[in-house]
Amino acid sequence: MNRFSVNHYVCPPEVTVTRFLDAAVAAGAGAVGVSARAVAEVGTDALRAMLDARGLAVSSVNSAGYFAAKAGAPVDDHDRRMVEAAAILDAGALCVIAGGRGAGRSIAAAQARVRDGLEALADIACQAGVRLGVEPIHPVDLMTKGCVNSIADALALIDGIDGVGLILDVNHSWWDPALPRICRDHRDLVALVQLCNVIEPEPSRPRREFLSRGLVDLAALIAGFEADGYAGFYEFEIFPPDLRGRPVEDAFEDAARFMRGRAAAS
Repeated sequence: MNRFSVNHYVCPPEVTVTRFLDAAVAAGAGAVGVSARAVAEVGTDALRAMLDARGLAVSSVNSAGYFAAKAGAPVDDHDRRMVEAAAILDAGALCVIAGGRGAGRSIAAAQARVRDGLEALADIACQAGVRLGVEPIHPVDLMTKGCVNSIADALALIDGIDGVGLILDVNHSWWDPALPRICRDHRDLVALVQLCNVIEPEPSRPRREFLSRGLVDLAALIAGFEADGYAGFYEFEIFPPDLRGRPVEDAFEDAARFMRGRAAAS
């Protein structure tokens, strides 16, 4: 299995889904991460056909959740659509983001709401044959994006809920001392590893970067995951601002070159 994947999130609005998929194939990817925008642009059935024509698997669908930020029912129509898309696309995982703590709410209260939402979504996902992957979020985004920040918190959150694992994004978890040993201790719970490197143009806000440069020794991290038996996809994920004027194709080629070099060295 070709375990190199690239995520659609990197694409600015002017980059069509067709161009994204063709760039993924050209870079040698065996899979892609699919965003809600990609599903909306072409439709799930058409996207399935486009993927099949190119021999691409789907490593993830992104994303559902944001339970802590919702005022009403924890599972909404968007979540259900993402489960449906993940089922049709035979995705490796549906990414779940907890949602920010928000003003006037304790972390414990926010996480309790996330647990309720995750249990409800897991019931729906299991019926559809979809695995959920909870993504710990860097603490800098505690208020706005994710009240589940450490790997330990994420493990506690998913404990006892069937069909739920972890999606580990290096951008969010590179600082966490549990990251290098996660596959040794909880290999079966790791649904996906999302890769980027990290730079710190300002200390309070780390930024995503191409795989070939940055603060994180990705080669050592991946070597450890492999030694500990991780057999899933490695999904390259950055966002349009992280391109900083560079073409999407350059980002994919840099990632592919890095992954080829790592494979050759192993």
